[in-house]
Amino acid sequence: MTLRMTITNANQISEGLWSFEMPPHQVRHFGNAPSSVGSRSIMIFSNYEFDAKAGELNFESDDVVAINIGTEPIVIGLEAQSQIKEKPGNSIHQKLEERPFGRGDREFLRMTKNDLPIAMQKAALALLNGVRARSAGDLKKGKSRNFSETPDNFWYVIVQPRIEQLSITVRGAVDHFENIAKLPIKDDRGNTLFKVTCEEDVADALQIIFHAKRKG
Repeated sequence: MTLRMTITNANQISEGLWSFEMPPHQVRHFGNAPSSVGSRSIMIFSNYEFDAKAGELNFESDDVVAINIGTEPIVIGLEAQSQIKEKPGNSIHQKLEERPFGRGDREFLRMTKNDLPIAMQKAALALLNGVRARSAGDLKKGKSRNFSETPDNFWYVIVQPRIEQLSITVRGAVDHFENIAKLPIKDDRGNTLFKVTCEEDVADALQIIFHAKRKG
């Protein structure tokens, strides 16, 4: 039987992206997440109703799945993309695993697999899964180890094997991100740069990425 549920005190960060409190043991009710890293949990919603005035997120239990279980009660909620097609009998978790990455996305993951330690490989995969859950597109490899988002380059990432990190630049000046950024940020020629240095940075990185300015 499907249960109708409500999350209260949900804070909408941007369209299709919220933060709210939910203890890790409750997040686990929404499936066996593929990762359990960092302080932030991440949940994907395939169907929902959001009451902005009341700060309430209403959904059915079958329409949400956890993709990361964090250690703290603060959760990041993401809207699933409509491009993820329904398959009878499949959970959202299965669909996320089966979603085909584009050519550039796969090249990025191959590079991280070859050049970064296991923990950062997992971080890179979790980051890309989080982006693609909400924004269809593909990375495009540039010179050296740079990858830009297409068709709208609102974020790009550089693989840095020597220091075992990902360097990410998002569209928008530093002051656009100051109120929401939980990772250190700095100016990058009028845009904003930050680093993903470990798995626990991923949820906070996604929050910054989806606060970036978009074309159109």
